[in-house]
Amino acid sequence: MQIKLTIAYDGTDFVGWQRQSLPGANNRSVQGELERVLRGLLHQPVSVQGAGRTDSGVHAAGQTASFAIPQNNGRPLIPPERLAYALNNRLPGDVRVLRAEPAADDFHARFSAKGKEYRYFFTLDKQPGAFDCRYVWFCPYALPRLAEMAQAAALWLGEHNFAGYSGRSSVVTTYVRRLHLVEFGRVEPAAAPVHLRGLAVDNLYCFRVAGNGFIYKMVRLLTGALVKFGRGKLEPEQLAAQLAEPAEQPLAPAAPAQGLYLWRIDY
Repeated sequence: MQIKLTIAYDGTDFVGWQRQSLPGANNRSVQGELERVLRGLLHQPVSVQGAGRTDSGVHAAGQTASFAIPQNNGRPLIPPERLAYALNNRLPGDVRVLRAEPAADDFHARFSAKGKEYRYFFTLDKQPGAFDCRYVWFCPYALPRLAEMAQAAALWLGEHNFAGYSGRSSVVTTYVRRLHLVEFGRVEPAAAPVHLRGLAVDNLYCFRVAGNGFIYKMVRLLTGALVKFGRGKLEPEQLAAQLAEPAEQPLAPAAPAQGLYLWRIDY
C-alpha cells in the first residue's frame, strides 16, 4: 500500500528536502527526518519520495511525499488514519504532517504530480523584527516600477525555454516548462498566511507561479529578475529575450531562499 503524506516545514535549518551524506557537513534534511521517524515506528527502513526537492532555507506549506508502508497479513503496520498523529509525536517541531492517507499502488509523489505552485513573499519594510527574517525577504531596494511588476511578470505565462532563468542541473533533460499562473501583488494582512500575519511588516508582496514543473533555482531567479525590473534596472524586452535566446548568465541574482514556499502539488 502506498501512503500519501501532505507536509509543511520550516526550511531554515535544513539542507533541503533531499537526504545527503556529505562528510563533516550539516546533513539534516526533511526526507531524512521523515525516514528516521518512520524507521523507528515501523522497525524497518522506509524510502520516502518527495514531489519537489526544495533547497536549503526554502519552506513548504503543502509538500507531498509517498512511501510503501510495510504490511502484516495484508494490513499496514500502522493504520493510515493514525499515521499523522504518530509521526507528529516524534518529528521535530519544524516538520508537520498535515495529512496521511492511502493512495493507489502506482502513486508516486513526484512522478504522479500534474503541477506545482510556488509563492515568494517579500516586504519593502527595512527593519525586520528578531523573528521575521526567517520567513520573508526584506527587500533592500526601492521599487519605482512596483505598479508595473505584475504586467512584466505576465511575460512568463505559457510554454517557454526557462534555461535563462534556471540553475544548471545534470538531471534535467529539457528546460521547457509551461506556467499557467503568474501573479504579483500586495498581500492584504487578512489574506496573508497565518504564520506571516504576526510579522512586523506593513507592505507584504507575493509573487505566485504555478506550472507543470520547475527547475533548480527557477522561481528564485524569476523573482530576482522581477525585482530588478521593479528597480528600473531591466526592461520588458530583456525579460522576454532571456526566454527567446537564453544568456549563459542570469539577468539578476537569485532572490534569497527564505521568502520561497512550495505551496501545493496538483494531482
